[in-house]
Amino acid sequence: MPSLLSLVLLPLVAFDAKGNRMGMGGGYYDRAFEFKQKTLSYLPRLIGLAHELQKKEQLPTESWDIPLFAIFTDKKIYHT
Repeated sequence: MPSLLSLVLLPLVAFDAKGNRMGMGGGYYDRAFEFKQKTLSYLPRLIGLAHELQKKEQLPTESWDIPLFAIFTDKKIYHT
């Protein structure tokens, strides 16, 4: 059950500095962690993993998108 996790590392296709992510388009993570939109729970912490070259200025978002807590790249850590 996802709500019992403390930390989740997510692979990214692209990301922006606001914690928005682009995955593979299946919506799996957004559906698994949709409970985070309905509660004030900060757990699990969602950490994106990417290369710095995957950073975009801004990504389009939808109402169901779950933002990341932070993104770790090969060059920098972004706290969102």
